[in-house]
Amino acid sequence: MSKPEYQTPLPAMLALALETAINQVVHLDRESPARIRKLEGRLLQVDLEGLRITLFFTFKYGNVRVRLEADGTPDTVISGTPVALFSMAEPEDGDWGLPDSKVQINGDASLARDLERIFSKLDPDWEGPLVGILGDTAGYQTAQGIRHGVETAKSTVRTASQMLADYLKERNP
Repeated sequence: MSKPEYQTPLPAMLALALETAINQVVHLDRESPARIRKLEGRLLQVDLEGLRITLFFTFKYGNVRVRLEADGTPDTVISGTPVALFSMAEPEDGDWGLPDSKVQINGDASLARDLERIFSKLDPDWEGPLVGILGDTAGYQTAQGIRHGVETAKSTVRTASQMLADYLKERNP
């Protein structure tokens, strides 16, 4: 597979940030690494439309690797704008699997469904590590704040996505 030529280090920084964030959250949930292990040997390509960035996701030892290049042919290719792809993180609210969702899936769609299931079952234990660092009271309160912040961020993304979709429908009837 040919290596894409990026003009800035931003795509590599994005790949590293995504890999780090995904693995940090995955390892806060006791069961997720085992779920990730079931995906070993699979290769996912994600094309970020509008940014012209392609990311490759592999799965090994309960970890997710995110790179700008990969050996082999992807099992699944998912393409879409960052907003459309982010809607996949909210499977109960999202309609990303529908034809007009602006997300395209080519190849083995079961990999996308398996990832959706893994992340929908994700239940990170924010409290344990924070209590160990901050003590019982501060750790609990900080964990509650993080949970609230995550819910607020999800709600904001849903609202922004809907507003953007409505705006684009009005501009392009």
